[in-house]
Amino acid sequence: MTRRPRTPQSGGRFDRTSWNKAVMVLNVAIIGGLTIVGLTYVSNTRESGTDAVASPPPSVASTLAQPDEDSASPEPTDVAAPASEAPTAPAQASAPAPKVPLTMRSDFSSGDAWPVGAGFREAGTLAWPLGVVDGLMTHGAARSPDAVSWLEKWTKADVRRIGARVVFAPNHSGSAALTAWHTSILDLDGQATPRTGMRLVVTPSGWRLVAVDGRAAETIGSGTYTLAGRSARFDLVRKADTVWVTDPSGTVTSVSDPRVASLSGPWASWELRDARVGTRPAGFAEVWAG
Repeated sequence: MTRRPRTPQSGGRFDRTSWNKAVMVLNVAIIGGLTIVGLTYVSNTRESGTDAVASPPPSVASTLAQPDEDSASPEPTDVAAPASEAPTAPAQASAPAPKVPLTMRSDFSSGDAWPVGAGFREAGTLAWPLGVVDGLMTHGAARSPDAVSWLEKWTKADVRRIGARVVFAPNHSGSAALTAWHTSILDLDGQATPRTGMRLVVTPSGWRLVAVDGRAAETIGSGTYTLAGRSARFDLVRKADTVWVTDPSGTVTSVSDPRVASLSGPWASWELRDARVGTRPAGFAEVWAG
């Protein structure tokens, strides 16, 4: 059996005037709401636009160069070029010698006696042997050609410095020499000498740096100077295969040779030589080594 819905029942007569009033109130409410929403949107938009102009967004950091920087010319600079790019200066004729402390020094002109532990040897014939006379280490006049005296001091370690203050005779003076021998000259006889790469032969007007390698003596450096008075100071300093020679004028000359290092030794020697009869011996006022 099918049941059908019941027909709606009338609730009374419809009031058209009240309905119209209700619709009018509703429309007014809707219009008012839309108006408020619209005004709010316009206000927010204006505020947002004002802030965008007054406070622009910060620039984004970048490592790229600005467009103007690519085409701009570099600024001039006064900064000097690195030393490696600078022109190489020509080598000077003189240079300061390395510092080497002394291990022995005898100043005969101030009263020092024979150096302690030093020995000597002679070759040829002399009027009297090597000794200290009136503040000068010297020997007597030559009685034969190539008369020579050697004063030698063992320094325990290889000689790195040797020097002397030489007093030459007023005329016809003999010569002198400063040597660092590879072995002792006292072990030989006559004119024989040990090997060396550090031997300075001096006269009143010049000097020669000599290497003796067992076969022959070879000059590896030389120089001249002007003697002021009779006293002349010479100083030799060695480092590896280089010798620095300081002459009486103060000029320093460096000479390099493999034999300077290979033939070094602990025997410091000061030599007086008269090549012929009739010369007047030179002497040492002071000697030193290190």
